[in-house]
Amino acid sequence: MKAFVYIVISSFMLFSVPSPMKAEKVPLIFSVKSFPGEEGTQIRLVLYNNSEGDKKITFRTSQMFDFTIKNKAGQVVYRYSQGKSFLQAFQTLTLKKGETKSWKETWDYKQEGKRVPQGHYKIEAQLMGEDMSGFNHPLRASDSFLVPEENPSFRGVTVREVKGRFTITGLARVSDGGFYYSVEDGHRVFLKETLFKVNKEAPNWTDFSIILPELSGNVEKAFISLYERDKGDGKILHRYVISIP
Repeated sequence: MKAFVYIVISSFMLFSVPSPMKAEKVPLIFSVKSFPGEEGTQIRLVLYNNSEGDKKITFRTSQMFDFTIKNKAGQVVYRYSQGKSFLQAFQTLTLKKGETKSWKETWDYKQEGKRVPQGHYKIEAQLMGEDMSGFNHPLRASDSFLVPEENPSFRGVTVREVKGRFTITGLARVSDGGFYYSVEDGHRVFLKETLFKVNKEAPNWTDFSIILPELSGNVEKAFISLYERDKGDGKILHRYVISIP
């Protein structure tokens, strides 16, 4: 009898225990992603309204976000807000259901005017706003990326498009009178290797400007590679890659 009562009570307790609660849906999702290049990284911050209705985020100033970049030792090498002035007035951002707001910034790999060493770095971002419908704490996000070694042969390279033609400008410090360039998308070659002669050789830096011919084929996203070749075995040296357009 006692055993029967124990089983009944145990069964009742088993079925009366509340089931685990469903994970609460996060209303706002904040993220940050870095896209490192040769001479700097593009930083993309995104705020996504994951709730079932509109969200109004209030900011105490015109500054909507901040972020720091730290080296492997945890030392801050860059802070977005440092040296910047922001309007001291309330701002409101409204996001509809499923809508996103994104911001783009860049960091030139420099700390106090000098390029940081190559290696792993971490970006830590914070949304500066408050959602008056419930969210009142800072949203944070982080990402890690690699700062590449500084290219010894090319720097300050930019791409400009005028009427469908691309002009590549920058500074080169190369030997043997020139360097090579080519255009591809990783699968197709749009422009075969071409030699470009420079006015000055290393150790001098010299300006260069390349006007690319019209590229045949469907070019949605391509890359131009600048590089030298070893005098002995012809091996590619100091490749510098930049996207076009």
